[in-house]
Amino acid sequence: MTTMVVVASKHGSTAEIGERIVSTLSARGVSAHVKDISEAGKWLYETDNVVVGLPVYRQGLWGPGKLFLDGHRTELGGKPLFLYAVGGSPRLDSEIESTMRQYPHREIAYFRGAVDSEKLSFLEKLQLKVARQPVDADWRDWPAVEDWANGLLAYGVS
Repeated sequence: MTTMVVVASKHGSTAEIGERIVSTLSARGVSAHVKDISEAGKWLYETDNVVVGLPVYRQGLWGPGKLFLDGHRTELGGKPLFLYAVGGSPRLDSEIESTMRQYPHREIAYFRGAVDSEKLSFLEKLQLKVARQPVDADWRDWPAVEDWANGLLAYGVS
């Protein structure tokens, strides 16, 4: 069996979490691979399980991630689907969680991400400043990411 971790990542934090999920699964003997959202669609037929990482920007799921889920709803409906969102807030907004629940998932997780000022545009830095949020921070809880990845084994990811 093969597990594909599809990542939509604007600045890299969601992708790094996806890579940690793959390394955790691989350490447990799972054949797992990370694919960027831009190329993942062509590989869906070759995978048994799909994990999709979606960044949260400006109180919503980042467009390309949602477009992937919408555009491949049929293919994803026939496979075990696991979703995780990554954002800066301490908790996942209930509206975003409700949007994620509209897809045929087995599990949804939320992880806090990281913000690196060197990867942000001027506008993004300005928005964070106005919102009184840090432009450099790393809130990722790597043990929680690894625990969630290991928990996927209970769903038959192997």
